[in-house]
Amino acid sequence: MADPLLLAGLLCSRLCHDLVGPVGALVNGVELLSDTDEDDEEMREQSVALLGESAEELSIRLRFFRIAFGAAAEDAVIGREEFATTLTAMFKGRRIVAGVSGGPDEMSRAMARLAFLLAMVGADCLPRGGRLDVILGPDCGCRVVASGPRCGLPEGHAAQIAGADEVPEPRTAPSALAVTLATGAGRRVVVETGEESVSLVLV
Repeated sequence: MADPLLLAGLLCSRLCHDLVGPVGALVNGVELLSDTDEDDEEMREQSVALLGESAEELSIRLRFFRIAFGAAAEDAVIGREEFATTLTAMFKGRRIVAGVSGGPDEMSRAMARLAFLLAMVGADCLPRGGRLDVILGPDCGCRVVASGPRCGLPEGHAAQIAGADEVPEPRTAPSALAVTLATGAGRRVVVETGEESVSLVLV
């Protein structure tokens, strides 16, 4: 199990890495808008559109990471609709089609947190895009199925899930955190592989 302080730092690094893109796009949009002549209506419209798209992308990622990385009270819950909307929006535009099936109308934030972390690992299994299906079980279990061309679990994630004595990196911090949280809840993460598919199962 990774050192808590080290894991916290790695998660911060991963968070910054995944947010720098939309933040940079916002900065570029503001600069473009400030450099545009007032009479150039077309360029101003393009700049405003860029700002809107970047702000929306940043908002989506922040909502996702707030659930995946943030702590919550033991009795905190999240609606299934919010869960599904946040998940599908997070991977939109990344050549990954995400979907959610099963589950109750509400679930614990702890369950949603684990599912989002496993979804991040599942997305890393799809170097050329594909499908990411999150199947929620009635017993607070879940299955994340990644399927697509050249789908495979990266070695770093595999090592963390297997409990190998390997220091995680920012990229593999989500799998390290998922294993830590699952262990604390008396559960474990099981990996099942198929032809161009990887299933991450919380049992």
